[in-house]
Amino acid sequence: MVDLSPHERQFLLLILEDGALSNTEIAERLGVSPTAARKIRLKLERTGILQGYRPVLNLGALGIQVFALVEVRLLPKGWSYNGGQGIQSELIRHENVLAIYRLPEGQVTHLVLTGFRNMEEEDRFFHVLQSQYCELLEIHRSYTLSGRSILKEDPRTLLTKILLEGPQARLPRGFKPLVVPSIAPGGS
Repeated sequence: MVDLSPHERQFLLLILEDGALSNTEIAERLGVSPTAARKIRLKLERTGILQGYRPVLNLGALGIQVFALVEVRLLPKGWSYNGGQGIQSELIRHENVLAIYRLPEGQVTHLVLTGFRNMEEEDRFFHVLQSQYCELLEIHRSYTLSGRSILKEDPRTLLTKILLEGPQARLPRGFKPLVVPSIAPGGS
């Protein structure tokens, strides 16, 4: 982890809140000059902490209504496919693949998050995937979700916690204790 100054941490917190803030707006909020804010931004970009500025889009409002979290196992041919790049390079570039995670061990080698406008589009994706790549990968399990079932998809609270706490790793705080009503024996 890069050691960040208090101004750098505050800069990142402001960017997390609103990625469209200009250096001048950030400078005003930090109480520094626009030149100092520009230097902070350039340092954060040079160190790789800031890797571009992306809009936060509402996928459902754009028509993406169906998601699938897919457990995939690459077969031996799947690892050597495409000149040693493996089938994972094809999956990464596919427009319906939102995220792909490689797992270190086990029966499942990758978790793939996909998005679709409707069930028909999802069915077509899986049909093509299974028919074209059956020698390269196998689908272990797929979990289809509606866009309404996504309860949280935002790393900002974790990033804010890390920026506020500094470089010292701290144990996550516990959840509030649950109050579970007891049921008397023989009760319904």
